[in-house]
Amino acid sequence: MILQDKAKLFSYLGLLPFIFIPIIVWINPSMPGFFITSFMLWSQYMAIFLTGTLWAYALMQKKGIIPSVFLFSLATLVVLTLKVFPINNLIQINIVLITLLLVYEGIYFFEKKLIKSEKWYQDLRFFLTFAVRICHLVMIAFIFTYQ
Repeated sequence: MILQDKAKLFSYLGLLPFIFIPIIVWINPSMPGFFITSFMLWSQYMAIFLTGTLWAYALMQKKGIIPSVFLFSLATLVVLTLKVFPINNLIQINIVLITLLLVYEGIYFFEKKLIKSEKWYQDLRFFLTFAVRICHLVMIAFIFTYQ
């Protein structure tokens, strides 16, 4: 399997929880807390992973790392905040989801500037970011609808 195929495979596998958790929570809204928490954790860990890879890629290209460090710090701050201060109201949940959504937007735009030579990868990241954006909005809509 060539690198391009592996990248696509792992990218789509990472997208599956983003898609299935919102579907499950809308079909069976009886356990929203578990699914909302699972979604936020998956989103945070994926954001931290992506910002870490951006950081490394920026270093390899001898480009500025400030945007990736900022996004990494923001995603990490969300995780640490959740660990220290338990979420107990809808406003906090929505703030976390909106913050993560903005982190993914930042990742996409910074990555778009860094990786200009790989058209297939730019197309893949556009699709993945679009799907992740929709999934975050679906979770926010669920919270406003059922809570």
